[in-house]
Amino acid sequence: MELTIKDKTYPLKASFAFLRKIESKSVKESSGEKIDIGLANTVIQIRDAGDMRELVDLVLALNTGQSPKLEKGIVENYVEECEDIEGFVNEVLDFLFAANVCKLRLKKFGLTPTPENEEEKEEKPDIKA
Repeated sequence: MELTIKDKTYPLKASFAFLRKIESKSVKESSGEKIDIGLANTVIQIRDAGDMRELVDLVLALNTGQSPKLEKGIVENYVEECEDIEGFVNEVLDFLFAANVCKLRLKKFGLTPTPENEEEKEEKPDIKA
C-alpha cells in the first residue's frame, strides 16, 4: 500500500517490523503470561470508536523500515485534511485484513472487515481485463 501526500509517495507495508511495533502498544496479562494485543486494540479503536490518533499511529507503524519515512505531523495533517476519511480508514483496515502477517491474528480475535465493507465488495462486479 502507498500513501501519497503532497506529491510524495510513502510506502506502507504490513511487515514483521510493523507487527512488532503495533503489537507492543498494548500488552495484556493472563495467567501470568503477557500477550501482545496492540494490533487488535488498534483495529477496534479505529473501526469501532473512530479514534484518529490510533489511525495516525497505525499508519506510522506501517511505514516502519520504509523509505521515505513518514513523520507524525505529516500524517496528522493528512488525516485532518482528508476529504474522505471513512474511505481512507476502510482502505487501511482492508489492507490489514488481507495482509499475511495480520489476517489470521485478527480472525482469531474475532475481528473481520466491517459488514459495510463486505457489502460494498459484493455490490461491485469483479471485472478483469
